[in-house]
Amino acid sequence: MIDLFLMSPPGLGWRLRSRSNFRSKDAPPVDARAARREWLAFARALESRGGVVVALPSPTDELTGMPYAAESGHVLARTGAPPLFLLPRLISPHRRGEREHWAPLARRMGFEVVDPGAGIWEAQGDVATFDGVTLLFYGVRTDRDGMEAVARYFPGEVMRVELLAPAFHGNMAVLPLPAVDRMVVCPEVIPAPSYALLERRFGRERLLPVTKEEIRNYATNGLPLGKELLAPSVVPERVRALVEALGMRVTTFGLGELCEKGGGACRCLVSHARLEPGSIQIPEENRLAAVAARMEAEG
Repeated sequence: MIDLFLMSPPGLGWRLRSRSNFRSKDAPPVDARAARREWLAFARALESRGGVVVALPSPTDELTGMPYAAESGHVLARTGAPPLFLLPRLISPHRRGEREHWAPLARRMGFEVVDPGAGIWEAQGDVATFDGVTLLFYGVRTDRDGMEAVARYFPGEVMRVELLAPAFHGNMAVLPLPAVDRMVVCPEVIPAPSYALLERRFGRERLLPVTKEEIRNYATNGLPLGKELLAPSVVPERVRALVEALGMRVTTFGLGELCEKGGGACRCLVSHARLEPGSIQIPEENRLAAVAARMEAEG
């Protein structure tokens, strides 16, 4: 299988625009060049672990949300058919133009591109999988209409989970760790009826609770790759120890610009899919090596 990571590097003119999350709201101005170094180090770390990064630089400095590629769309593998690429329907006006650039790349790669057609849906930021179940989140940015519009595309068992702020996406509320059969969860941002669904389906002993304050430091926003968790350096020490006690290794990345100011951590920077080899084609200009060479030439 191929671990595919769709990503988008910050441009030289990258800045914070809408400041719509608790980190970016009062953050000082970002250093775009430092953000590009952070992004490149993380992308190279993914490829050093066997991943394949496909990078789409933003065509304009106005699309400042593109580095947070979890909202670029969601890829669904299919047997005997091209993978689906479900386009987002983003809530922030300044981000809505992003999909007009992701869609052509997805088509060049061989995906079937689908617009859900209703509501607000923030793509992979509001999707998680655990124990064969797809969790679809709604209630803060993604709305119920948007969630239901995409639910029909997900095969197998689907669970709808409501969110409460400050968890603006599902990846701010849960962190599945399939390699150790546990899921980190924040009960404070999941209403009681939805949390009861999680407990009934997965069992209380498999859910590891963290606090609202801990998710403000991205307790649930790491990227698990097997028995390694890639996490921002601000992840709370208690959470790091909790994960390591399960037999996982936690590797941290300094993301002072992209995360501590911009508000998006490791999981936010990628749209991740596992695909059969040969099911997609990758344009050479979008491979990490080519994009990195252009970034380094730009300074």
